[in-house]
Amino acid sequence: MIASLILTCSLIFFCSYLYGFTITRPKNFPPGPPNLPIWGGYWFLLMANYNFVHKAIDVLAKLYNSDIVGIFFGNTPVVHITGYNLVKEALTRDEFVGRCDIYVTRYRSMGELLGIAFNDGDYWKEQRRFALRHLRDFGFGRRFSLTEQLLESEVKSLIEFINSVPHPDDHDIHGKKGRVLIPDLFYGPLSNTILHMLVGKRFEDKELRTIARSILRFLRSTDAAGRALNITPWLRYFAPEYFEFSIIVSSQNLVEERKKTFSDDHYGDFMDTFLSKMQKLRNEAVILESLRMDPVIPVNTPRRCLKNTTLGGYEIPKDTTLLISLWNANRDERVWKDPNVFKPERFLDDEGSLLKKDNIVSFGGGKRLCAGETFARQTIFLVLSGLLQNFTFEPVDGAPDLDGKKWGFVCDLPAFWVDAVSR
Repeated sequence: MIASLILTCSLIFFCSYLYGFTITRPKNFPPGPPNLPIWGGYWFLLMANYNFVHKAIDVLAKLYNSDIVGIFFGNTPVVHITGYNLVKEALTRDEFVGRCDIYVTRYRSMGELLGIAFNDGDYWKEQRRFALRHLRDFGFGRRFSLTEQLLESEVKSLIEFINSVPHPDDHDIHGKKGRVLIPDLFYGPLSNTILHMLVGKRFEDKELRTIARSILRFLRSTDAAGRALNITPWLRYFAPEYFEFSIIVSSQNLVEERKKTFSDDHYGDFMDTFLSKMQKLRNEAVILESLRMDPVIPVNTPRRCLKNTTLGGYEIPKDTTLLISLWNANRDERVWKDPNVFKPERFLDDEGSLLKKDNIVSFGGGKRLCAGETFARQTIFLVLSGLLQNFTFEPVDGAPDLDGKKWGFVCDLPAFWVDAVSR
């Protein structure tokens, strides 16, 4: 009798618990799927597109015919924001500059929320002010001759590497003279440019490839939605390998071993030999179109609403998580003609000059605008120009499947071999 009573009460409590999930939506909250037990509406995100969160957001936006969709991750309210105009508004409004207290980011920082990328409040303001002020001295935020010199040196080394006979330590990315593995080829040189500026040291490419691959594994292990681990952290005890819970690389020794000075004797005027010959404007247009179609971060790092407000006519409660789809904004048919077609000429005027405003939002916006945007654009331009001036690249086993990208917090192509044929 007692056992039956306990079972009945438990069943009533459980049913009430389930029912509560289906009705607890804030007043005038954006339209979206119902809230189910444990993971809330995250179930529907998985069903929309299990692999690609930005495409899942796109599916839900079309399903509910709205640029803003409301969903719950567990008990946490989340809004998905699509459409160019709404994305631009969300990126630039001060009440949306907060950061979410995400489990995986706190874990990787030993229980704290550190730095400027995953923090907010007074600490973030102080760190952001310091970083922006001093990183400009190293080329972040503006074109800088020292940055160009470092990149030119790395590009020169990259060309020499491609043309050389492979060293035994480099067989993982250098199959034979002229045959290299993309994108792993770039991990060393590009990382070295940043590290040389920040810690004053150049590292061996193999060491940097190991670090870069570890970082990429960590970034692929989550995404802007946080995956299930952030909603239910206890899952790490049941399937740590599946969630790649232990992939964290410490780089404190880089700071401790930094050098205050470095020699620039090896810098040359390498770029002078081909900058005058290459089609600069065309190259920049190709880069812009590539950034538009496939931003490295398809969904902006999750933001947190700092106070009760409205967006797109809907109520957004305080502490709501915002997932802003940069990928969708860059393909909004209301802004871009033929958005799914690769057309670099869209960034050129009738005279072949680069348009003053490109409208892409691949680097975010507002106070959370990527601090390395200028550096990234400069790096892509110099590396792409340098390599294409010297080589024609031909895939060994056919062109890679662009739909086979490895999506997580960042997106990149699966590694593939190419033959670099000298021009």
